[in-house]
Amino acid sequence: MIWKVPPEASTIDIANSCFPNLQFYEIIMQRLSFDFPASTVNLAKIGELAAHAGQKAGFSNVNIGDIQVAIDEACTNTIIHGLEKDSTRMFQLIIQWDAGKIEILIHETGVSFDPESIGLPDIEAPLEDRSAGGLGIYLVRKLMDEVKYSTDEDGVKTLYMLKRVK
Repeated sequence: MIWKVPPEASTIDIANSCFPNLQFYEIIMQRLSFDFPASTVNLAKIGELAAHAGQKAGFSNVNIGDIQVAIDEACTNTIIHGLEKDSTRMFQLIIQWDAGKIEILIHETGVSFDPESIGLPDIEAPLEDRSAGGLGIYLVRKLMDEVKYSTDEDGVKTLYMLKRVK
């Protein structure tokens, strides 16, 4: 599903309408930065923000849908696995774009995870024979042009995703 955002809406209009009670770290041209609680309640609004940024960067509706799926999967994994659905814990989401590309960064201090440790899912196997997990990471990697995961010296984990207009 692609959320409809009016193309004439400004970034500030979109952010204010989506999150009237949220503390913004910054809203500047071509960059949005938010702290979200580890709850799935904001996933649809995050999808709207990604769609807005994708439109402004020049992506097609199909590619905007891909970006929305990737950001939804990444945020859901952060909320459920990294932050263990503890809504008192926060993650930072940064969406930045320019003509022809969008970058998405998710910063969190949850449970350590190495996405490289997850093998490729066997998408040809019958559902009952597949192991649980790994499909979301697989989708993110397929839908985005670059996906990187890192942990800094303070234990902050960052997922970086990039998509370019083709």
